[in-house]
Amino acid sequence: MTRESTGAERLQKVLMAAARAPGNRSRFLRAGLIDASGELVTAWQSAFHRLQPLSKAELRSQPGQFLAQATDVVFRGKTSGTQAEAFTYFAGERWNQKRIEARQHRLKQWNLESLPVLNLASRLSPVRLQDSSLVGPVDPAFLEILLQSLRTKPRILRGYPSRLCEVAIALHHSQHRLQPGSVAAVIATGECLFECQRSLLHRTFAAPVINEYGCQESGMSGLSCPEVGRLHLDGDRCLYEVIKEELLTTDLYNHTLPMVRYRSGDVLQLCSGPCPCGRPGPTAQVLGRQEETIRLKGQDRWSAELDLPAFAGVLAYQIQIATKRRRLWVQPSLTMTQADLMPLKDWLVAIAGTAATEILIESPFATAAASYTSLDAVDSATWLQQVSGQAWSGWLNNPLPLGSAQETAALLKQLVAPRQIILQRLPSQSQKQIQALNQSQPERSGAVEAMKIRVLLWATGLMTATASDLLQAKSLYLSLLERLRCWAESQSQTERKSAAALGFDLLAPLLTLDTPTAQSLWQTVQDLIQSYWPQGITADVFTLHHYLAVLDQAGQNAQRRPHAWVPALRPLSALLLGDLHRFAPELDLAMMALWAEIVHGCPAAFTTAEAIAPSPSFRSLWQAQRQALLRQDKTAVTQHLSSLFDLAQSPGQVAQVWLEKGYAALVLGDRLEPTVWLDVLRQQIGSWNQTAGAGSPQGVANPMPWVPILRTLAPELAAAGQPAIAYACLVAAAPPNRHLSNFDRQTRGVNGKQSVISHWSAEP
Repeated sequence: MTRESTGAERLQKVLMAAARAPGNRSRFLRAGLIDASGELVTAWQSAFHRLQPLSKAELRSQPGQFLAQATDVVFRGKTSGTQAEAFTYFAGERWNQKRIEARQHRLKQWNLESLPVLNLASRLSPVRLQDSSLVGPVDPAFLEILLQSLRTKPRILRGYPSRLCEVAIALHHSQHRLQPGSVAAVIATGECLFECQRSLLHRTFAAPVINEYGCQESGMSGLSCPEVGRLHLDGDRCLYEVIKEELLTTDLYNHTLPMVRYRSGDVLQLCSGPCPCGRPGPTAQVLGRQEETIRLKGQDRWSAELDLPAFAGVLAYQIQIATKRRRLWVQPSLTMTQADLMPLKDWLVAIAGTAATEILIESPFATAAASYTSLDAVDSATWLQQVSGQAWSGWLNNPLPLGSAQETAALLKQLVAPRQIILQRLPSQSQKQIQALNQSQPERSGAVEAMKIRVLLWATGLMTATASDLLQAKSLYLSLLERLRCWAESQSQTERKSAAALGFDLLAPLLTLDTPTAQSLWQTVQDLIQSYWPQGITADVFTLHHYLAVLDQAGQNAQRRPHAWVPALRPLSALLLGDLHRFAPELDLAMMALWAEIVHGCPAAFTTAEAIAPSPSFRSLWQAQRQALLRQDKTAVTQHLSSLFDLAQSPGQVAQVWLEKGYAALVLGDRLEPTVWLDVLRQQIGSWNQTAGAGSPQGVANPMPWVPILRTLAPELAAAGQPAIAYACLVAAAPPNRHLSNFDRQTRGVNGKQSVISHWSAEP
């Protein structure tokens, strides 16, 4: 058994890693922490305490200067704050492992480690595979999903206190009653937790309310203990120092972008004695943020120093304080009277003094969605036109259509923009919708029935995360082939022709199902397509959205199987989605066959001999090059690349050939020379802003297909003393992930933090 390192040993290792980052060199030298050669001095422990703290502003202004290495990068995250204040950070395998272990360890103290966590209405992503996030506005649809989730299994609810209270208020006004024991615990995180919030959450969910503290980029975390309620900090992952109430942290496991004596901006008081619960390690009280002091009666106070009690009849309140006036927002209970406001008003005068106070009574939670739906919903025929030929932002932001297509539209909306985010699997609500829709009777309208089949085929392609999911997906796919036959027999040739895009949907699940199933059914499906659409199939808007999802899933599935291109060329989904963006106007059966061969790692298994014969066209030669790369035929790859450079005419074609040259180098084990490839990248996808925190590419081309090349260049650039460029490559190399994209889109603007008491800058 390997001995676990001590805290001093972990600190020494992270300092050695941090010393390699240019951003740390000058302050390390000033503190006497390193010698002129960059090595730690013998008396490094005493020198450490002379080290100037690192501010978030300094780190954000040039994050690449603090990148120590780019070889071990398995986690990327983004700090909280506004878009201008946030920056992307990276960490390695050990850090990520410790992050998950820490979550399990903290939950075990409460005997909750086996239960799934459901993050509510907050910008909190799932950590473990069994966890999920319910996002978007707290409306009737949100509550319905929440209640369904709690009926299936007891869960831990987690979120920002303000947003958890928003959910509790919505439940109160909706008059829903939770089943006893359906909520095992409520974890409040990301904001100070006040007594008025704790009281509401405990009454609503009938479960213990646990206070969580953390700052992920600095590795610190903590949970209140069940016996005393004192906040226990994780002393294994992070070193804590409090200087004049300001918290400094040093992440002990991040050797990729180490943050040493990092000013998090939080204000803490470390407890002097051990916790009465008997658990070892540091404990603390969080007082607030550096920038969030409140001036009351001529004194600056930290928000957590204030006792914000609960008041009868008042569900929640929020206070905004200015110099000469203030605003009080009140969320009333269903039974609140004007008399119930008097204790709240008196308390406010007692803590803040006398001032003009504007009192705003919030309206009770109203279900306006029903009238909105009846007034603004389109009919099924109009919806079919929207989904097949128009931009999807329109119908996704509108009510479900009226008529026979409503259930189909509901499932499609769940597949595209699920409110419940689950890593790798479909939410249980979606699975129930799939089952119900598949068991439904054929629609009288052939167009609606065709769209129902298309949506169910979409769902089939995403039901492939586990072995049991694969079995269900295969069964569903076979039943849909039979449903398609019944539909086709009832339609005229003209009616079938109008649904020709369905042929692409038929092939999509074969990219995500297991390889033997895909190989055994490929020709059968090809024959069906030829029989029903002898004139050929043509993609529509639905097709493109479908393949954005299925290629993402297919790439993930392929990486979990042995594959000749992995791990050298990954993520595969970046390559596949890059193909879709580049060749969308040219989609045909040959492209589908090539993608099938790539994801299943079977060269020439899905393509006919006629289709793979090289011809003078750029597209056909490109396909032949890909198949040669699958065979790892270096001679053929070299010949095809040379011919492609000769054939390339447009800038897009030239970029594509350079991209293929990079892919070939990765798969065949040839080194990408950083200087050469940086010039290629600058010419083909623009330059990177090396000083801005985002490090985003600023060219006109799509950077996504270049992600495997960017990932490969980053370690060499970091090792060669160019960490800023390496960091920019890592930022630009964000792997495509539809779950994270959906999460960001749905939480933006509605699931942020909200303080109970804050300074009001709007003076009259």
